[in-house]
Amino acid sequence: MSQSTGIFGLSIDFKRRSATELQGELSQLLKTLQRFQVPATFATSAPGCDGVAEKLRGESLRHELAILADNSWVGPHVGRTHFARELAQRVEMANAHRATVRTLAITDSDLSSNLDLLVKHRISVVRSPLYTGFQPQSLRFGVWQAPISFTLPSKGRWQLGGTEWAINRALTRASRAQGLVHLVVDLETLRDRTELATLERILATVHRRRSKGQVATVTMQGLVARLAPQRQAASGRSVLRVA
Repeated sequence: MSQSTGIFGLSIDFKRRSATELQGELSQLLKTLQRFQVPATFATSAPGCDGVAEKLRGESLRHELAILADNSWVGPHVGRTHFARELAQRVEMANAHRATVRTLAITDSDLSSNLDLLVKHRISVVRSPLYTGFQPQSLRFGVWQAPISFTLPSKGRWQLGGTEWAINRALTRASRAQGLVHLVVDLETLRDRTELATLERILATVHRRRSKGQVATVTMQGLVARLAPQRQAASGRSVLRVA
């Protein structure tokens, strides 16, 4: 990451309802993202088959598509074969619709094994609700874990000053420490005009800070593009100490 520049990442999840049922919310969100020039990573359980890829393809911003996974096929209780089959089906589904996926977003579990299967499908980012905070973590095989810093709707961790206040403070820290602030939004919650207004104010803050050179906005793949060179440089400097 560049000197004194924080990173802001925005992820949008299609949960509980099909993307078709949320076309109005999606259209409004895309207009908002265009206004503030903030790219996002859109996670869906049926990448390429629900119209989301086509919608994103028409945008001038370089949004990304991700696979949204639940504990029916991800988690410690799921066998390797079942996980491999489900993952392959979704990647093939996306490829058939000329959509590229590089991120696996997990809704309610964790992925601690089978990382080699992600590499087989060129997936380089894992996002789990069990990993929170502001620092990405390098796993194995070139796969990165992206932490969740904040969510909309809020999980109640920031009741004192509200999510907007907390994100603003986090962006200040990120700009000083070259950290990441990653906001994950459930698209359905934007049916609530109050939540939509909250998101708009957050994006306005990000836009203002970016114009001052304090923050860069990235998708999850863009995050990896920034982190991987750092990892390689660090490895090169410490090659004599690595067993």
